[in-house]
Amino acid sequence: MDQLQLRKFRDSDIERLVTLANNKNVSRYLIDTFPYPYTPEDARLWLQTGHQQNKSVNYAITFDGELIGIIGIKPNRGWKSHLAEIGYWTGEPYWNKGYASWALNEMTSHAFNELKIKKLYAPVFEANHASMRVLEKCAYYREGVLNLEVFKDGNYHNIHYFAKINPDGNN
Repeated sequence: MDQLQLRKFRDSDIERLVTLANNKNVSRYLIDTFPYPYTPEDARLWLQTGHQQNKSVNYAITFDGELIGIIGIKPNRGWKSHLAEIGYWTGEPYWNKGYASWALNEMTSHAFNELKIKKLYAPVFEANHASMRVLEKCAYYREGVLNLEVFKDGNYHNIHYFAKINPDGNN
């Protein structure tokens, strides 16, 4: 996994981002703010301001320097400021290669050690078994299921919540 890296976004990522993100198989399990079809304008907005909204921390997942996906955390506020939501996606050509698991482990470590997050959580569509396997592989545990939690593409979906608690009790 030496060729894998998390890095800040670059303007040169626009074309690659559109190529990977403009795929219904990628977008079907992502929140509605992730558009489909995904256009160059969507990529520009993401790179200019979108990846920094709500104090989010997002990185490009790269393989040999080329963008293959995105991983990020969105910290909560107020009485839940010790929590953050984590999410990720990789382009379809990079599925089932261990890249998402590598990125999740890296970002989890960053969130716990650098950002001092006490608990990370990840909501996952019930049908997204691959993402559930990634989370379990990275020692996240299923906290529960929220039935009919999301309405997307004309259907209601159950959402499984996975979590991981920072093992350092001092944070």
